[in-house]
Amino acid sequence: MRVRRRLSWLSGLAAFLGGAAWTVKGIVILAVGEQPPLLFEMGPPLFGVGLLGVASSTMPAGRRRTAALTLGAASFLAALVALVIDRAGEFNPALVVSSLSLLVGLLTVPRHAAWPAPLAWWIGFAWVPAMLIGGVLSELDERLLEVPLTCLGIAWMTVGWALLRQPAVDPDQR
Repeated sequence: MRVRRRLSWLSGLAAFLGGAAWTVKGIVILAVGEQPPLLFEMGPPLFGVGLLGVASSTMPAGRRRTAALTLGAASFLAALVALVIDRAGEFNPALVVSSLSLLVGLLTVPRHAAWPAPLAWWIGFAWVPAMLIGGVLSELDERLLEVPLTCLGIAWMTVGWALLRQPAVDPDQR
């Protein structure tokens, strides 16, 4: 139980920090038009760790939890590879693998599990429409792409905060 609580806390901190990085990045770009260094890159590995915490602390044992944990780990590892092979402004296949693993992992989390699992599922559900809206908004002004990314950052901060505040409960005992 102590290990599960510690993982939940660390993953909550990771999700919160990743969300804060994207939120600050979005606000800075909207305000001054300049991309702050490293804030975008911090998000994907931290979100992968956040998914690990959501899955381990809110989902009962079974195939869905195993799938979510596997996809969270894959997202985290691929994001680390993306950092190592950073290709500024170029297509980065490791970042695509990280993003797709995260997206599928979030959609694996049941909507009816304990909080913050429903919000994690909604982040996954809203991800593609948010990017489409960001693409449309960026046609008006390139900075407006940051509006949906900032909203996703705030949602990740909420998931992280919920994991940090969550009492130590074994989801298998619910």
